[in-house]
Amino acid sequence: MVIQSCLTIVFDGSFYKAIWECHDDNSYSVASVILGISEPKMSLILKLINQDYQRFHFHYEPDGARIVTKHINPKRAQRLANKAMKSHGISTQAQSTLQKQFEEKKKLRKAQHSTEKRLAQELRYQKRLAKHRKKHRGH
Repeated sequence: MVIQSCLTIVFDGSFYKAIWECHDDNSYSVASVILGISEPKMSLILKLINQDYQRFHFHYEPDGARIVTKHINPKRAQRLANKAMKSHGISTQAQSTLQKQFEEKKKLRKAQHSTEKRLAQELRYQKRLAKHRKKHRGH
């Protein structure tokens, strides 16, 4: 009996969800768990896999197609996993929108900071100039 499992972390607009898919000889099952609003860390994912497996409520469907797998070299499997991780990038429209919003806020913050810095420098210069004029007023 061969069982294949795949855990996918997805951002659905407001929450991060873990979707677990399992294929065995004659059935297919899917479960989903909401992880929260912040991006899950690796420690949370490992805890979810190793300890909190009972949180998953699987929905089973009979699958007529049989899965035929051949042995994959571990190094090749690792390369394929890294390639899959790099190729996806930002996967949803919500994530790309949030990323664009973050970049715009970053540019705005940087512009405000430079303006405040320039104004503070100008104020220091004016104070120094006024002090200089006050000293050299003459009698």
